[in-house]
Formats: sequence, C-alpha cells, structure tokens
Amino acid sequence: MKRRLVFLFLFAPLLLRAQLGGTATYRFLSLPSSAAQIALGGKQLVSMDNSLLQDFSNPALIDSLQLHTVALNAGQWISDIHYGQLGYVWPTRYGLFFTGIHYLNYGRFTAADADGNITGSFGAGETALVLGYAVSLAHGWRAGMNLKWIHSVLESYRSDGLAADFSLDYRNEKGGEWVLAFRNMGQQLTTYNGTPERLPFEVDLGYAQLLEHAPFRFYVTAENLQKLKIAFVNTAHDQQDPNGQVIHENITWMQHVFRHFVVGAEIFPRKPFRFRMGYSFRRAAELGFKDIRFSSGLSFGAELRLRRFSVQYGYGQMHAAGSNHFLSIHLYLQPSQSHDR
Repeated sequence: MKRRLVFLFLFAPLLLRAQLGGTATYRFLSLPSSAAQIALGGKQLVSMDNSLLQDFSNPALIDSLQLHTVALNAGQWISDIHYGQLGYVWPTRYGLFFTGIHYLNYGRFTAADADGNITGSFGAGETALVLGYAVSLAHGWRAGMNLKWIHSVLESYRSDGLAADFSLDYRNEKGGEWVLAFRNMGQQLTTYNGTPERLPFEVDLGYAQLLEHAPFRFYVTAENLQKLKIAFVNTAHDQQDPNGQVIHENITWMQHVFRHFVVGAEIFPRKPFRFRMGYSFRRAAELGFKDIRFSSGLSFGAELRLRRFSVQYGYGQMHAAGSNHFLSIHLYLQPSQSHDR
C-alpha cells in the first residue's frame, strides 16, 4: 500500500505549477469524456455503472469491475470539429492500470499567403495519451492519478506538454458518492512560439445520490472551484442607454456562485434502459442569447445496457447556433462485466 501511494504522489510537486484563471492551452482536456457526461450537463465525475470513460475525469474509479471492457466515445463538438476517447483497463503484477487516448480533430483549413493567394490546406489536432492508477485507502475510499502526455499540432506550430489528474472518491452504503478532483495540473514541455501558456487547471467537487425507494439518481458538480469569480459578461445581453452608451450586464455575487454548478438526474438508473438530463448554469448564461438562455445549458440522453455491450447517447445544446451529439460504446468481453455495481 505504501509503495503504491508513493507512486501515486511522486510527481505531484513537479506538476503543481499550474496557474489559475485566464485563458489556457490544451482546452480539449476539459471536455466531457462520454455521452453520459454530456447528457448530465457536461461535467459529472462520479461512477456510472463501471464506465471506464469516467476514468479520464476521475482516476480513482479504476478498479477490477472495469476489466475486460473496451470503451469508445466519439462525437461532433462544434461545426466539423470532432473529438473522442478510447480506453481500456489492464492488470499487471503491480495492480490495475488505465490506458486511454483523448483526441480532438479541428479538420482541414485553407492556407493562404499575406496577399490572400491560396497556397494549399493544412490540418490541426490535439492528442493526449493517458496512463492511470488507483488505490483503495479505506472502506469506501479510493484515490487515483492520471498522467497525460499531450501533443498539439496547429498548422506548422507544435507543442508538447505533461499533465496530471488527482482524485479522491468516497461512497457510502446509502447510495451516496463524493468526488474531489484536481485536473490538468502541469505545464508545456515545448511551446508553439516560445511563449509558455498555462494549462486548464481546475478543481471540481462532485456528488451523486441514488434514491432508495424511487427510480432516480441525482447529480451535482461544483466546477472550477480554484477561481471564485468564474462568470464572464455575455455581450449578447448588452443594452444601450438613451445616450447610446453600451451597458453591460451586471454580474452579481450570486451569479458567480450559481455558474459553478452543473446538475443532472438519471431515471431508472438500475434498469437496462435509462434516461438522463442535465443543466449547466454557466453555459446557459454565457452562451445563450437574450431571451433564450435556457436552451443553451440544457442536455439530455439515454443508455441501453445489454449483456455484451452498452450504448450511450448524449445531446447538449451548447449554443443557439449549434449543438453536440455524442455516442459512447462499451464492449464487455466477459458478459458479467455488464452488471451494475
């Protein structure tokens, strides 16, 4: 146990140099890792029926119930931008390891010189290779770590980075689960143009509760707790006074608080078919238009679990101009692995 904990926290001092707030590079690391996450609002980190796609966000979930399972998530983010994940858990003499690939493809672009003459085309994309490990600390408690090597290519500009996730997960006997996650701690190893950029570090606290006498499971996540004032002004809500001066929306203290929260609910969580819905307060406020804010934060989806495989679908209304459709598939190489916890 002690050796495992040493391995788990060995790289922490090196990777805690992540900075808070502002813009960051490698933003794809913060995107949802499954259709179920999309359906539940975009950022729910607790366990979901042994889904190893959750290990991308919460490595403390890595355990033997995920063995002999292959998981794939793929979808369209915005326009023709595609991203997804592929994961697998494998046993070794040192315990269970999670391996995964997280990719984002921006598509093809037209290349032109300074005078506007077309010179060809170029591509852009980002990839992260993930290695995860978890340990059991006490009854109901688990801790985990992901190490991520990141490679980004934007036309002729390239960058490599190293990041880590740490998470602590607790489950009680009454259907409750808590997660504390420190995500994307690290730094660039090589920069695009000589200027170092920060990584999208975030601290998330998640909770889920399965009701004993009703077919519901509720989810709540408080995201980006490393920064208290998280809200940004949405210029779509600007107004003009009688003198023609632009008046920006006034963001109150309570709006900062609410924009940290993502909520969701699952109906029939113990049945082969279940329905999910979620709502992101921050996405609704910052990506919506003036009289139609609600739809931008709304998401929903469903899952069908069979003996050999499960299929998840997730839909998220990111903006009035576009939405996300995601599909996640789990293949159970041993049929017993499809059973719920």
